[in-house]
Amino acid sequence: MSRRLKATAIVATLGTALGLGIAAPAATAGQARIGRITTKRVHLDWAGHRTAAQTRALAAQPAAGTPIQDFSRNITDGATTFNYTMIGKDPFVAQTKPKTNIKTYLQPVRIQFANGHFWDPTVADRCGATNALTRTQNSPIFVAQGWKFGGTSVGKGQYVDATQRAGFFDQTKSTGINPGYHVNLNLITLPKVTVNVPNASAAEGTTTCGSGILGAIDINYWDNNVVPGLLTSMAASGLTKKDFPLFLFGNLVMYDGSTVNCCILGYHFSRGSGSTFQSYGNAMYDNTGDFTGSADISVLTHEVSEWMDDPNGVNPTKPWGNIGQVSGCQGNLETGDPLSGTVHPRALNGKTYTVQELAFYSWFYHQNPSQGVNGWFSNFGKFTVDADPCP
Repeated sequence: MSRRLKATAIVATLGTALGLGIAAPAATAGQARIGRITTKRVHLDWAGHRTAAQTRALAAQPAAGTPIQDFSRNITDGATTFNYTMIGKDPFVAQTKPKTNIKTYLQPVRIQFANGHFWDPTVADRCGATNALTRTQNSPIFVAQGWKFGGTSVGKGQYVDATQRAGFFDQTKSTGINPGYHVNLNLITLPKVTVNVPNASAAEGTTTCGSGILGAIDINYWDNNVVPGLLTSMAASGLTKKDFPLFLFGNLVMYDGSTVNCCILGYHFSRGSGSTFQSYGNAMYDNTGDFTGSADISVLTHEVSEWMDDPNGVNPTKPWGNIGQVSGCQGNLETGDPLSGTVHPRALNGKTYTVQELAFYSWFYHQNPSQGVNGWFSNFGKFTVDADPCP
């Protein structure tokens, strides 16, 4: 693959039923068998194979100045100065038009296995009267509503936009320099596509809910063999480098090379640099009932937020870790990772959705006081102090 995503860490454990009692289907001559999911570990995002040289080259060329609307700034944390890049306009500079609109191409993906099993986000299952695509379209990811965190209003917006306003509250509040600041996702839904996955890149387990069968595909097959072609076909539908493509799965996870390295529920990534820079996201709408700390749109909230705050996956920070999904130390601006599994209900359009709590950039860069709402370091207030150092 051209470049590599950020480091991944384990976030939770599955229900005990996952992967048990599933017999792999017989393989025909010369054909690999469909694998079995036997691990009970869960991953958000992707720990992969970007080389050290690729990582250094990517870090040396931030996303700022590429086709998508973004900004880049330096920030000093103690004796160290870091450069970071985020999607949107610079909230620290008074903007005549502070709102950014990003066309978001939502691509539902139907995954088909050779044994006839499939996972289709446009089809309802026994645990939901409404399909994953419709639920996602009508969710706080894309539908604006009023938000209060700790009783403090941050205005009306989509969930990740409201979180950005909350994280930059010194600038976005009514008395700030950019009270009209927003980063809005303008939804464009594409017709679903079907991907036929070879047995060598497929695996199955069981789920408590949903269809009863959990599908899994090798993330390396997906990102190397499938994504480039899908991005090309989406370009024929209007997608440009200025836009955000988002692939949607239903009860479908990924593994990294081996089913031992399962299950990746979503990730964000980018390809190319300069004028060829294309960021994108992948996420499962989770209706399985098996993943602790995950339900419906929680994975989407995690990945969309991290795409917005760390579009190239390498915004550097001082090491932090041993919290959320991170076992050990991590050194990048990944807003979902330290709070993976910390979720909150949010009612909208007759459905109670599940959103993940998200960390502010002040948490990562040890800003005291925080520039976030209520002086907090995360949007629902779990973090009231900045990140602990990680040895």
